[in-house]
Amino acid sequence: MKALFRLLLVVVVLGGIILYVVSRENNTSLSPQTIDLRVDCSDLENVLVTSTVNVVVENLSSRSHNDISVKLVAFDEDGKMLKEKYTTFSRTLSPSSTFDKPVTLPAGTKRCDCKIVSSHPVR
Repeated sequence: MKALFRLLLVVVVLGGIILYVVSRENNTSLSPQTIDLRVDCSDLENVLVTSTVNVVVENLSSRSHNDISVKLVAFDEDGKMLKEKYTTFSRTLSPSSTFDKPVTLPAGTKRCDCKIVSSHPVR
């Protein structure tokens, strides 16, 4: 009985670590609605009065997703947060596909972090 408990404990701990690593790699929250999505906001373009980032969401699963919400955080050269912004993709993201959307950020933005906050998976 003791060995079974230890085995179960090891499986639960390893499963939690794997979920955590996968969610960090994909920039998602730890939830079944977002774990199979990935977001990228590294394509940042600075123009005179604003900055624009191209937010790309990729569906890694075999199910579709609706109403995907992404949190963006803009930082300046010194790493100071300039703005926190949310954007929603109201279209349906098909299985194993991507879509993108330009989002406007403050002019001094030098780096952008993004994270998928929520979605509504469809079977």
